[in-house]
Amino acid sequence: MKRTSTPRRHRTAIAAALACAAAFGTVATATGAQAAAPQHTAKAETPYVINHYGEENADKGKAERSPANLVLSEFTSAQALHWKQWDAKKAVATGKVTGAWCLDTCLDKPLKATVTLSDPKTVHGKKVYSSFTVKLAGGNGAYDSEDLKGKQPLATS
Repeated sequence: MKRTSTPRRHRTAIAAALACAAAFGTVATATGAQAAAPQHTAKAETPYVINHYGEENADKGKAERSPANLVLSEFTSAQALHWKQWDAKKAVATGKVTGAWCLDTCLDKPLKATVTLSDPKTVHGKKVYSSFTVKLAGGNGAYDSEDLKGKQPLATS
């Protein structure tokens, strides 16, 4: 067995480590460049909804897709949403709705409804839905609320 001097072994180990680092750097740079390239997928073009649900989002809102709970207006919110559609034109969910307009009857027992988000527009560089409609399962006639009368504006910031 041939003996190698300690300095030579160190130089060999350092050279091997540098070669590995250079190879890793090349892979990392290629991966980073690929990640930085614009992604043209349907998901990137799909709008968000600005959601003010929850204490942490009450003031500024949060851009979300398919949230389980959603503030529709200052008077109406939706919970337990099951999204059936979320695309470039509209989003449709079934769930439960409560509002200031039904506190006596729906505070403890939210009403079944279909919520539709529509009219996407670009705000601060993000595509967001700007309108909503609510259709109660039993019909909207029992409640006199603006939020239940056709298309209504949705917070966009």
